[in-house]
Amino acid sequence: MAIAQKMAAGLLERQTGSKGFPPTSFAVEVDLNLDGFPEIFAYRHEPDCDGVHCGNFLFVLEGDSYQEVLGDIPGARLVPQDKIGLSAFKRNGFLDIQSDQMMIGWDGKRYVDASTFPASSLDGAAFMAACRKSKSNEQPAEGEAERVSAECRCQFNRFQVTGFTQPDLDMYTASLGENFEYPTGAKEIAWQALLKNAEDVGTGCDVASGKSQWPPAYFNHGDQPQQKLNFEGFLDACPAQDFILTNHKIGSPDRALSLCGCLAREMPTQGISQEGLDLLVQYYRNEISDAEIEAQDADALTFHDKASEACLSQFPAK
Repeated sequence: MAIAQKMAAGLLERQTGSKGFPPTSFAVEVDLNLDGFPEIFAYRHEPDCDGVHCGNFLFVLEGDSYQEVLGDIPGARLVPQDKIGLSAFKRNGFLDIQSDQMMIGWDGKRYVDASTFPASSLDGAAFMAACRKSKSNEQPAEGEAERVSAECRCQFNRFQVTGFTQPDLDMYTASLGENFEYPTGAKEIAWQALLKNAEDVGTGCDVASGKSQWPPAYFNHGDQPQQKLNFEGFLDACPAQDFILTNHKIGSPDRALSLCGCLAREMPTQGISQEGLDLLVQYYRNEISDAEIEAQDADALTFHDKASEACLSQFPAK
């Protein structure tokens, strides 16, 4: 939360034009697309909030910059925090969000009222039969048939809600059977996208029924317990460092901020101490050299480099 709050403070100032992070404000990280790089949800408190300079804000790294993605939804800024929760289902790669009485979903660029998405009316007879067959055991236990039917019905209903076309459903249905010829060449990319959406629907139904959970998208980080360190100086110095900004995967201040947030989360799991982190701050400010760091803390740069490798290996593409 301390890292998220530090990151959010600058993003909120840019978004609202208001400086400072008033008391009772807060920020948290939430990974809505499960890519290992969390989005930043922030609540900026002001008495008699006008919903413009204060309230709820959600920042998503899209391309080169963080975009605030709640602003076009009427009333979203002022929804109480206890009325906001994550859905079991994804849409276009991001989890839906239950916001008071409204479900909001990702349209590819931002969150919008989910009721505005086009739905489809599909013939699901072939899918239901193929789905039941693919899920059924040769010797089903008592109640197994009803459970399988419910799972398949959930998937079919979600296909309609998310706008699957009949050709989409027919192709996915065929893939559940035997002797399916997987598309190749130019058609393979579209098939992989369709399959990913269908798999997300299946996982969402399992999550909604309590059968499963969304798998976390964490890095292969170190094995040390997280420590409560002071990252203020590091998160000021890191995004401004040339070797961060000019990395071929970074290239913009907001992407640098995202990477630096990841480094701040990951370095303690490698074992860095507050003293080592403070040395890195001096290093990022070009106040000391590699040799001077190593003379005072032989492991600090090693911990930093391991965290950098983990973060950069899964950094989102532009």
